[in-house]
Amino acid sequence: MSDRPWVCFVVPCFNEEDNVGPAVDSIRAAASGKRPFEIVLVDDCSTDGTLARMQALAAADPRIRVVHNPVNLSLGGAYKRGVAVAEANYVIMIPGDDGFPAPSIAEILRHAGEADIVIPVVTNSAVRTWYRAVASRGFTTLLNWLFWLDVGYYNGAVLHQTARLHTIEIRTNSFAYQAEAMVKLIARGATYVHCYVPIQERAAGRSSALSWKNQLAVWRTIVHLVADVGLFRMRRPG
Repeated sequence: MSDRPWVCFVVPCFNEEDNVGPAVDSIRAAASGKRPFEIVLVDDCSTDGTLARMQALAAADPRIRVVHNPVNLSLGGAYKRGVAVAEANYVIMIPGDDGFPAPSIAEILRHAGEADIVIPVVTNSAVRTWYRAVASRGFTTLLNWLFWLDVGYYNGAVLHQTARLHTIEIRTNSFAYQAEAMVKLIARGATYVHCYVPIQERAAGRSSALSWKNQLAVWRTIVHLVADVGLFRMRRPG
């Protein structure tokens, strides 16, 4: 039997000193009793005690590895660092703010193997600010219209086959990294299935998802995707 991990949990963190421990606890609870797994904690040049907390978690659990970014790469860049070192058959991003509780993570894992990509759709978006919920819905609607898709959500804890994910280049380091990955993979024939999960708001700290810098980077990613796969999607028969 191979002791290769079945799934790798990539946990990007920027200033999540108080949340990374609970996020790891949620992963352990969700994966308990299942096949071997690994956790890659990615410190995105935090300015608080996040890195030290990660190192303590890794010292206590051999399934945990720590990757440190000497400069801040944003969420997409941190995710790519984690995926680059993943050894498991599947890879999934779990936010370092502990936004996905254990039952939601377990529900995503339950659908592994049903398609190339497992896409969790958030059922309780009201736990986030109204502006963030509206922006997320608008982003989803726009991408589905541009690329003739019916994806329910383009962010969050998407489960990918690691080998297939390695066949594409994710150019953006922004919060649109998952959208870029999914559109490119689906354009190449990847199948996908949805599941439906609740999330929880962060217990400490503040998200930077809607900063002007991130919003500008998202628009750049959309332009890149239209240039890269747009014509392919438009030629595809209905």
